[in-house]
Formats: sequence, structure tokens, C-alpha cells
Amino acid sequence: YTTLFRSRAKMITYISLRFETNIGAKVHRSILEELFGEDNIYTIDLRPRNQERKLRYICYGKYKNPLDRIFRWIQGNTMYISNKIINEICNIIGESKSELVFLENSNFGSLVKKIKTKYPNIKVICFYHDIDADLYRQWSKESNWVGKIENKIGIKQEMLSQRYSDIDIVFNKRDAQLYEKYYKNKPNYIIPLSSYKVDLNETFLEMKPSAGSDRKKLLFVGSKYYPNLEGIRWFYKNVIPGLNNKIQINIVGRGTEILRSEMDDSRVHVLGTVDDVFQYLYDADIFIAPLFSGGGMKAKSIEAISLGKCFVGNDESLAGFWEEMDDTVRNKVIFNCETAGDWIKTINALSEKEIQKFYPELYKIFIDKFSYDKTKEAFIEMLQIKGEKN
Repeated sequence: YTTLFRSRAKMITYISLRFETNIGAKVHRSILEELFGEDNIYTIDLRPRNQERKLRYICYGKYKNPLDRIFRWIQGNTMYISNKIINEICNIIGESKSELVFLENSNFGSLVKKIKTKYPNIKVICFYHDIDADLYRQWSKESNWVGKIENKIGIKQEMLSQRYSDIDIVFNKRDAQLYEKYYKNKPNYIIPLSSYKVDLNETFLEMKPSAGSDRKKLLFVGSKYYPNLEGIRWFYKNVIPGLNNKIQINIVGRGTEILRSEMDDSRVHVLGTVDDVFQYLYDADIFIAPLFSGGGMKAKSIEAISLGKCFVGNDESLAGFWEEMDDTVRNKVIFNCETAGDWIKTINALSEKEIQKFYPELYKIFIDKFSYDKTKEAFIEMLQIKGEKN
């Protein structure tokens, strides 16, 4: 297949607002590099970071000032892109002789329209990490006026992406249903979130289980991002008061230090930004992920599953995962709790049991359904350029 792809697409333009910190984007880009060759990928990085240009890579950086942001709004764009940038990206696509454009985001519709207008024979693939038509409506309820403007524009931009892209991909059945709800059509592919195989060294695999008498270590991993803060604050207010004293909760994630002043329960340790998150991942007995807003599939969930860890989540954090679980792990290793009472009952029960540091039956499901190799297989099928929209 690799030889076929490389002969068919001399250059791919990869465009993303998500990058090294997003496991889904990392996996997708790695697969494209493997299939097409690293030298055949031109990367457009739209993150609001320092501007940078080098061989086959360009980052445009953040808008210059508030007036520049408003100017982008007037053009109909979100804050991440302008008409000038759109025109330059189109020129890059032409000059590099790209035959395929892979967008890691669905809210750059003006760019997709421009690409398809200028280069109708170039295939454009759009990966919906969530359905912005739904997610941005959720966010607008809590947003200030600036956020409401961005969300409204983002919704319109996704509509353009859906209209002009050749292939649309979503993570799970939930998002496929939302896509159909808003666009009266089905996405071309459902390709679940996946992750790399973690180095399961002997030290980790030989870690002794936590006995029923041991204090269980619960772990919440997430950056200072509204859905994460919303979820862990709900957990602290509604679940922790009902838990026994045989638990310790570690909260790890960039920026979560802001929670320290709010959480004074002795069982809760807000560690915030740490140098080595893996020591906490390996040592945890139970991963928790109470989430109530967002879309797509959750990185913290696949992080736990890829390590074969006992996991307690809810409908949102387990979307795309729970339906793929079987009786070997459901309500034995991985638990879906919706009410505070369910969370309290489940965690208190687990605190009395022996908990393994690694469950091979859960790890097997990861390998079979959510690993890098499974997504690679799906990309190989998709990149035959079949199932394009009419």
C-alpha cells in the first residue's frame, strides 16, 4: 500500500489546530508520514503560538492584536485564520503539487471552499474531532460575548467544511448521529480515537496489586480546560463527601493548580503541572473521568485503557469506548456512572477490593480496537479515496 500511496500523492498538505499535545492528531499525522513518507508532508500549523517557517512547515502564529481578531471576524473567519493566510495556504498547496489535503479540524470551511474552488481535483479530507455545530452551542451558554462570536462563526465555518470537503470522518457513533442531525447526511467514515502502544516495561507489569486494606490511589488527568474543571469540581462537590477514607485522589494537569484553593479535603491532592506524568499513570489504581460537556472521544479515557487500568467514567467520557467493551471488563474493570450516587457506590466498593495495576483483558480491547495499528488499517482503506460524498 505504501508504494501505491506515494506514487499517487507526491505531496500531502496537513493542516491542524491540534498538534503535539493532542493524541488523535499525533496518531493521524504519524500514519500519514508512514504511508506517504515524511518528506511528502507539508504541515500547516494553525495554533496560536510563535510564528515559525522551515522546510515543509509553517506556523502563522496568533492574531496580532484585538483589531486583527475583529478583522478576521468581519471576513467570516475564526481568530485562527485570515483571508490572507487562506490565500497563502492555497498557494502552498499549488506550489507543492499536493494531491491531498488533510484537515484535522472542521471549522476552517472558508479554507476548504477556497481549496476546492481553486483546485477542484484535489481531495480534501476533514476529520471532525467533535461536531462543532453541537459543541459550540454548548459552549455559548457559558461564554462571554467574545466567545459567543467565535462560536457562531465556528458553526458557520463547519457548515462550509461539510459542504465542500470530499471525505468527512468522525470518532464515534454518537458524533455520527450529531453529524446527521445537523447536516442531514452521514459522515463517510467512523474512525475511533486511538493511541500508541505504551512501553509496558517489566517493572510496571510486575507491580503488586493494591490489597483491599490499602488506600486506593485515584487519578484525574486533565489540563485547565473548561470541561475538565467543570467535571472535577462536580466530583469534588457531589461525590467526595460520600466516599470513605480508603481513597486518595491525585489531580494532575497543566494549569489545574488553580483548584488548590477550592479543594481542602485531605484526601485530595492537586498536583497540577508535573515533570513526569507517567509515574502517576503507572502508580494509579483507578482512573476517574467525570465529564459533562465536549464532544468526540476523550484522551484521558484512552490513556487509561491503553495502560489496562481500572477506570470509572460516565456517558461523556466513555463515548465511543463503552459500546466497544465486552462482559470481560464492563462493570468489572471499567465502570459507567451517571449519578453521584452511582459514583459513590462504585468507588467505595472498589476501595474495599484488590485492584490490579494492569488488566490484560482491557489492554487486549485497546490493541484490538483503539491502537495505532487499527487506525492505520482504517486509513489504508480510506485513502483508496472510496466513499466520497456526492
